[in-house]
Amino acid sequence: MDLASAHDFVLIYDNDVVCESNPQHLLKQYYQTQLMRDLLNLTRFHFTSLLSSNIDYIVDWELTWFTLNFKPSHDASFTSEHASRHLTFKFKLFLDDLPTLEKLKQTRPDLYMDELTCRSCIDCMEDLMHLFMCKRRRLPMQQILRSYQKHLISKILEAGNLADIDPTPFIAKLTSLSCWSFSSTNWSSYALARGCLPKLFVDLFVDLSIPGISAIKVIAAIHNNFVQKFRKRIWNPRSYEKSKWENAMNITYKLKTTPKPSNLPLSVYIPYSSLPPPTLHDSRDSGTDWLKNSMKYGLPWFNHFSGFMGRLTVLLNNSFCRMECRLL
Repeated sequence: MDLASAHDFVLIYDNDVVCESNPQHLLKQYYQTQLMRDLLNLTRFHFTSLLSSNIDYIVDWELTWFTLNFKPSHDASFTSEHASRHLTFKFKLFLDDLPTLEKLKQTRPDLYMDELTCRSCIDCMEDLMHLFMCKRRRLPMQQILRSYQKHLISKILEAGNLADIDPTPFIAKLTSLSCWSFSSTNWSSYALARGCLPKLFVDLFVDLSIPGISAIKVIAAIHNNFVQKFRKRIWNPRSYEKSKWENAMNITYKLKTTPKPSNLPLSVYIPYSSLPPPTLHDSRDSGTDWLKNSMKYGLPWFNHFSGFMGRLTVLLNNSFCRMECRLL
């Protein structure tokens, strides 16, 4: 293939339509297309097919990939460690891979029962869409989106001044997008939050005589600022409230990172979250309540402990019997 690519070969479709003069480039594009198709066929990306009816929100995949790989510059307040965490969070948000309760129910059914709801509003099941729609997070989410929009508007104003063009119609087109408000049927706002950005963002800047690559860099920086705010004002408070509940249920970090036991029958596989929360007034009472609940509901660790104590009792009895025989 390397030898072939050095020569001037031309692949032609029917009717003498030139396909590609470089076979290596053609095959690379073909396999990238296959991978892209496989990605969009995943259930977590089915929402993109629902955007086809929205002509104002066409996903710009070049902009999306650039934004995903965009790394903000480091300074005293944003170190390389922060950048690494930010990049990880951004990709998890894009891939719908954040550990929401609905995800945790699938990966750790021994700890999180199916009936468990959002720890912030206590009303709904917590999936990624609910993070944006939760009534406890609605106001900060709207503020974050408003900030996103204001950043874009300020850059459009700057571009209009540089090009000596009235930016008013461009701003009107931007603000008319449906992605600036969340609802359960508004998939454009969901796409924006996930990081699947619209082609219109770039087109507005290009129409104001801004080079495409420059526009992409500006938009990527603004979107990364949105991701940071989303993590700080939406995800972190949500995680804190979930951790308080986990502490009350004695679901420790060690327990969460320990592989799920595989040698226990399903009959004793009762999730921790199905236990009544312990009393938090006094540490001794809390521990006592938790032990009582464990004994009552047959928690797996207690079953193991009971078996161990039973075997220990038998061994001690045998030892005492042998000692009595020797004394006699």
